[in-house]
Amino acid sequence: MPHVSSKKLKKEHLQKLYNELGTALEKSARKSWTKLFLNDFLTYTEKIMLAKRFAVIYLLSKDVPTSYISESLCMSPTTIFRMSAKYDIGRYSSLLKAIKKDDTEIWKILEKILRAGLPPIAGRGKWKFLYK
Repeated sequence: MPHVSSKKLKKEHLQKLYNELGTALEKSARKSWTKLFLNDFLTYTEKIMLAKRFAVIYLLSKDVPTSYISESLCMSPTTIFRMSAKYDIGRYSSLLKAIKKDDTEIWKILEKILRAGLPPIAGRGKWKFLYK
């Protein structure tokens, strides 16, 4: 879990830093440098955390049950419930607008993640896990 320092910044300083981060992301997006920017900026743990949160929000928008999301993404039910409550009040609307345009690729990636470790739907080896 990412660590946040116990030493608090002043609100105006924090807001200025946040605005600068937003500006840097906008500049990188215009020049297609976003992936490189995020790779340089985020740690491995932060990438996982953000990717899982992104997946939760997307799956909530597709009416996937919270218990299934929790199990498949290996996240605590409390975290999923908290995000679901925020989703219900419209907290993630700007993110959803951005991903609604073409979400077929996102769904393919999530489908691979959600099927990982599950037995094949059909064909040889379908019930192999029972004999181990």
